[in-house]
Amino acid sequence: MPQGKVKWFSTEKAYGFIEQDNDNDIFVHVTGLAEGVTAIDKDMLVEYEVEQGRKGPQATKVRPVTASAPAEAPVEDVEVEVEVEVEVQEVEDIEVEAEDGEAE
Repeated sequence: MPQGKVKWFSTEKAYGFIEQDNDNDIFVHVTGLAEGVTAIDKDMLVEYEVEQGRKGPQATKVRPVTASAPAEAPVEDVEVEVEVEVEVQEVEDIEVEAEDGEAE
């Protein structure tokens, strides 16, 4: 799967371009982003497939290149035990003087 660097991408315009190794930029439309990818950022390293679009080659299934494990890797459940200590202080009765000058 080819890789390239995002030259620019606008979510408002719904398209952008990826710089390829051969110095030819390839068009990418927002519909060409891989499932779950909503946008790509300038200078982001991405991988993609190439299909013939209406006006020439077009990048599809575009997704960021990551060094992490594949998304299919299982995630283990982790239990975390937290101990919280709370200090309660007693409040003394306070006399409040009413407007008429009498204590309540």
